[in-house]
Amino acid sequence: MKLLRQRKNKEGLDTPELTLPMGDGTPVYQFPDTTIDNMRALINRIKRSGELPTRLAIVSALRQEGVTYISRALATTLAHDTTQKVCIVDVNWWWPSPTDMVAVDNPGLAGVISGEATLDEVIAPSGWSNLVMVPAGNIQRQLRPVMARSNALKEVLDELASQYDHLILDIPAIQSTSDAIPLASLADACCVVVQQGVTTMEDIGLALDEVAHIKMLGVILNRVKLNTPEKILKYIPMK
Repeated sequence: MKLLRQRKNKEGLDTPELTLPMGDGTPVYQFPDTTIDNMRALINRIKRSGELPTRLAIVSALRQEGVTYISRALATTLAHDTTQKVCIVDVNWWWPSPTDMVAVDNPGLAGVISGEATLDEVIAPSGWSNLVMVPAGNIQRQLRPVMARSNALKEVLDELASQYDHLILDIPAIQSTSDAIPLASLADACCVVVQQGVTTMEDIGLALDEVAHIKMLGVILNRVKLNTPEKILKYIPMK
């Protein structure tokens, strides 16, 4: 069963909160209604110009701009709202994000490519039958550039693409490693995440230039803060 819980907003009114559970019902991710609404708006805009790509890379110019959060929110929304099978693929060997969804001894993509595990062994299920995750695993630093450009990685993604309708690729920050571009290039299209008040226009421009060869579906402005007083803000449509 898919969970849509209620929470109280500042006015004390109930608003929906989308919760992704583990198989035993324990919450893994909980996303507020504003995040889910924005993900739905993004999906709608993408679909207006064509089908949602099988492989979508989520990238950013700098670290900690919210790529992992957006990747998981987008995948959760897509899996909740449709019957399509969605797989979150973490290819960030530099700064992988731990999650209760994945066992600590899961060797991830690294284990599959090195032959230590099969793909089926590293696919981590959620409480929903149509949403899974493949963690990055651990790779020695000197091997990461080779892995990012390897046919072995392409073959693993090809196999995942044959099993799932959509792969959401969690890519490392463009300015943090030169391997981000070949990893993003494994996708059919990409979205760039920008944190308001942190990323400069120069950084954004450089990031967009780096991924200019990939179909661009949009820029996601993350952690937006408005200085407009709440009494006025409530009269302004935000969607």
